[in-house]
Amino acid sequence: MPYTNAGNDLENETTTHAARVASHFCGPPGSGNGGYTVGMIGKHLENDVEVTLKRPVPVDETMQVVADPAGMATLLHAGSEIASARVVALDLDTPEAITFAEAAAARASYPGHQAHPFPNCYVCGTNRRCGDGMRLFTGVVDDGVVASSWVPSAEAVRNEPIVRPEIICAALDCPGAWALIARYGIEGPFVLGRMTYRLERPLYAGERYVVMGWSLGREGRKSFCGTAIYDTNGSICAAAGATWFQIG
Repeated sequence: MPYTNAGNDLENETTTHAARVASHFCGPPGSGNGGYTVGMIGKHLENDVEVTLKRPVPVDETMQVVADPAGMATLLHAGSEIASARVVALDLDTPEAITFAEAAAARASYPGHQAHPFPNCYVCGTNRRCGDGMRLFTGVVDDGVVASSWVPSAEAVRNEPIVRPEIICAALDCPGAWALIARYGIEGPFVLGRMTYRLERPLYAGERYVVMGWSLGREGRKSFCGTAIYDTNGSICAAAGATWFQIG
């Protein structure tokens, strides 16, 4: 049974919540990381949640998440709709987990070490130092499959050791893109357009996890992938299916 999103406060009427993505949590330059934004919106709804990103996410700006009890939410900035969310069941086949040691060894083959479209990305950027970003360097472990070890830091939590939904969804973001790059050799930048995710069980700062991403197909400028976070017993803690769009 999936656990309830942290911060979930569904009521019998529409609610409005202040939201902000600090520039620290960027993806492309000057834009919030897509996965982080997905979690920021989705935590106001029940599992499972589908979030569609419609515009670049402003950083260091006040926004609003408007959620209604029908299972929908909207991210607004200065009257513009940045993203929308709705409760949708996740339908995703997941691969068997590899071990933490295997995932740690895979980091050496991370394609981003050779070329990275967004080297300052909070999740996977190679310009980020330890303690400054997540440094999820997912290396190739099979055809179209990548993996990395991950130990969430204290930054991933607030007043309790449970990792925040924003950080979990950030971890479910970039590994999918690198699986697509590994499988299809996509050149040039591409960005997250839609993510449907489920949080199965809490994650804790300081614990060991395996993050995996795998390709699911490509249609023109759209590409599809899955991602998942596993504990050291191989059980799924969170999973997502995503659509990415090539830009430029």
